[in-house]
Amino acid sequence: MSSTKSSESALKTLIESGEFLNKFNLDRKTYGLVFDKRTLIAVYEVIKKYNIDMFDFPISSGKESVVFRVLSNRRPLVIKIYKMSTLKFSNTSDYILGDYRFEREKLNRVNIVYIWARKEYTNLSEMMSAGVSVPRPLGFYKNVLLMSYIGTKKSPAPQLRYVDNADFNDIFDAVLDNMKKMYRNAGLVHADLSDYNILYYRRKIYIIDTGQSVSIKHPMAHDFLKRDVNNICSFFSRKGIKKDPDIIFKSIVDG
Repeated sequence: MSSTKSSESALKTLIESGEFLNKFNLDRKTYGLVFDKRTLIAVYEVIKKYNIDMFDFPISSGKESVVFRVLSNRRPLVIKIYKMSTLKFSNTSDYILGDYRFEREKLNRVNIVYIWARKEYTNLSEMMSAGVSVPRPLGFYKNVLLMSYIGTKKSPAPQLRYVDNADFNDIFDAVLDNMKKMYRNAGLVHADLSDYNILYYRRKIYIIDTGQSVSIKHPMAHDFLKRDVNNICSFFSRKGIKKDPDIIFKSIVDG
């Protein structure tokens, strides 16, 4: 029996027994909305490989992905599942085409989701090696990404947009420092950076959602970076910290 058929058979047994559903801590209606057959098989493979004991609670759910806190030997981790049905070619192709690291990939409606998961894993790995503060990538399979968890036992670290009592001058400096490391050391641009995908935990920032991040050699890299800078400057302006986006952009690119 092939490994795929073997996985499908084992998965079917788990689903029918209810054991697999219990791992997710979800009701059957929610479970059915999130997981199609291909995703179930991918998740099952990750569960086996990384000894996932339980899906503890959902962290976030968007149009293109869902994120769960999971437990592996009581260690909290994060699983991010890219939705097969809603991650659109039109929304992602601009960030793949033009990035030399993925330019040889054959894109279609199915494998673009798998490429996206691998791309986020690759981006996180390269950013972490460059000293950028990101969750630690631990592995991926098909449309499922596993990484370190940031937060307490009861709740994940908040997005920067929800943070109130903090020194925003220090936070701005940390964000800018990480943008410089990303550009100069990793050779990457986030391409969707804002207060929505920066976490703040124990006086430290963590940059997340890096699937769309591109090489600085991408033809639109500087356009993406300018957008990132504008987003960041706009957020901090609302916190009373006024910065000139053009000066910030040049400080990143020119050093």
